[in-house]
Amino acid sequence: MKNKLLVIIFFFIALKNHNVLSQNSPKVPNSIRIDNILLNIKPEAKEIIQIEVDALHANQKYFQIFIDRINIYFPIIENILEEENVPDDLKYLSVQESALISDAVSSSNAVGFWQFKSETGKEYGLNINSKIDERKNIFSSTRAAARYIKNSNFVFENWIFSILSYLEGLSGAKLKVDPKLYGAKRLDIDKETHWYIIKFLAHKVAFQDFVNNKSYDKTYSVYKNQLFNNLDDISSAFSIEYEKLKSLNRWITSNEIPNDKEYSFLIPVDIEYLNQKISSFDVDKVKDFIESKISSSIDIKVKNLISKRTIILNNLPALIADSSDEMESIIKTYGISKKMFVTYNEVDNSHKIIPGIPYYFSKKRKRGRVESYFKGSDQSLWQVSQLFGVQLKSLKKINKGNNSDRVLLRRRFNLL
Repeated sequence: MKNKLLVIIFFFIALKNHNVLSQNSPKVPNSIRIDNILLNIKPEAKEIIQIEVDALHANQKYFQIFIDRINIYFPIIENILEEENVPDDLKYLSVQESALISDAVSSSNAVGFWQFKSETGKEYGLNINSKIDERKNIFSSTRAAARYIKNSNFVFENWIFSILSYLEGLSGAKLKVDPKLYGAKRLDIDKETHWYIIKFLAHKVAFQDFVNNKSYDKTYSVYKNQLFNNLDDISSAFSIEYEKLKSLNRWITSNEIPNDKEYSFLIPVDIEYLNQKISSFDVDKVKDFIESKISSSIDIKVKNLISKRTIILNNLPALIADSSDEMESIIKTYGISKKMFVTYNEVDNSHKIIPGIPYYFSKKRKRGRVESYFKGSDQSLWQVSQLFGVQLKSLKKINKGNNSDRVLLRRRFNLL
């Protein structure tokens, strides 16, 4: 589970620029706490760690690429580590292992975000074959990595030694760790400390001051598939470009989705992007029909339906309101009673139509297709309920006591 080429490149860049970089890079402290373990950093180790930190800050352009990936993937990783009761700091191990590149491959054929070898990945429940490689799936690979390290911690009762087992394997780590140190809550980090631990601490120091959950990219969410048999259907249902869906989910190489278990997909849920896709779809369709020759009553009915801007959103009939829409004109155009319209959309009779918001012509669902969504500061819970076609009363129930910006759209389900 190594990326030796990346290590070597960073190391030599750091040596070349160390005097300059040491003025700008984060400084290695005298002690570091990982969960309930206090690490005392000896001077000789501090110098080695500092060189590694400087290497990671050697090129600010590439460092920003790291941060951009962190802002996408850390919300997911943090959530899974919390669910698995694994220390949050272990998220830096994913950066160390793969630079958060989904299809990273090491010289020893370790693959994916957490650099699993095939046999180990399969042992921890990851499907790896010609059509699917869950080592490249941020959700399932993170859960597998958390469980791997957690299993080691049952032996060591020390997360630092458990991290070492991620490189050496449990048996290999046991050969390198003094049994007297099992369960230790204070450790000295010195020149004899394993390089893998040194590198992990360097990644924590290098990135921790630049990780801010307020900067996390909130335009992505998780969709746990229970309905669709292929990517085309997911692409259509969420109005996502097929190639964009594929690029975010490199773990699946075919269009078909296996039905052996529930697979999680990373999808974009940016409102502006979604509206743009829907609007362009509607405009193109209407234009095609207007320019075509109408020769039958069936053609006229189809034209009228599309002209009404009816779409299928969240597998429900809906429209995306524009600035010219009013409730009275909508219910007249679509032949729906005012009572049903306000009931389906959970609004009152005096509600003013909001441009850019979806409105539905059937009852919304009790849970979303995606697990969660980071709402903007100017978004209400009702607007989130409209965006995902989820009943507002259900969202309030699921999020009772939740004061964060992360809105749960469905109950959590553990991956296999």
